[in-house]
Amino acid sequence: MKAMILFPLLAALAVWWMGRRDTSRDPRLTGLAIALLALLPVLLLLPKIPLLPPAIVETGPGEPPAGWVHGVLAVWLAGCGIGWIRLGLSALGLARWRRQSILVDRIAGTVEIRELAGLRGPVAAGVFRKMIFVPPGWHAWGEETRDAVLLHELAHHRRRDPLTRWLAAFACTFHWFNPLAHWMRRRLILQCEQACDEKVVATGVRADEYAEILCRFASHRPLPVAGLAMAEKSSLETRVRHLMAPSRSKGFSILAVLAGFVLWGALLLALLGPKTETGVQPDVEEINLRLSADPFPADQP
Repeated sequence: MKAMILFPLLAALAVWWMGRRDTSRDPRLTGLAIALLALLPVLLLLPKIPLLPPAIVETGPGEPPAGWVHGVLAVWLAGCGIGWIRLGLSALGLARWRRQSILVDRIAGTVEIRELAGLRGPVAAGVFRKMIFVPPGWHAWGEETRDAVLLHELAHHRRRDPLTRWLAAFACTFHWFNPLAHWMRRRLILQCEQACDEKVVATGVRADEYAEILCRFASHRPLPVAGLAMAEKSSLETRVRHLMAPSRSKGFSILAVLAGFVLWGALLLALLGPKTETGVQPDVEEINLRLSADPFPADQP
């Protein structure tokens, strides 16, 4: 239980420290933290290494040991169940999008372009079946706009960002009670978008023109878990500011140190633990009865 609280705190601290000046640094660290968050419940099931001082838990006769733990576990499992239901509904929503859309093109033989009514802008989605959903009027866009849109959405698939988004949602089902886990999920999604923005600008697209395209397609429509809209209103200002700011060095040495800190923190919190010894609290009445009893009852007349 302590690891479920302490590790998100350590991971969020590392993610914040890496991006304290620039939120785009570094999606690999945030992805590692999210992956470890998802694996932490499994790591907690591994045998503990008894390096810490032993803890003695005293329980009275006939009393269940630490009964409150069962209540906390039940609440946690209920929250996880609600999260799993939401993930399932999101998967069904993505499948419904695929059925309602029309296949209009295929890029590189693997990524499908599908027209879907009701969309304001393009959306990259799908893990095993890669898709880019576009509004019906996408043919009327200018050539430069279409190229920028496809570059951005293809960058999502090359980076496997839909899978990353699923993993982040999966981690938050286990840590639904922890706001730090949800904060890291939002940070990771933002960093994925900024990384794709950098890919587009690196091809020669002017940053100010690309920022105008983002503002044009900004949407606040709820998306499936694995869907990534080209622009969402909640993160639009941050992305535009990042495009207009000068590029900064990613600082690989700092990334390596913080990644090692997060990785070893997860392992130590999950595997190290005290050797618990359970003792039974003595019954005072029974002790007094034994002390007052006649040791030689046969000698009594």
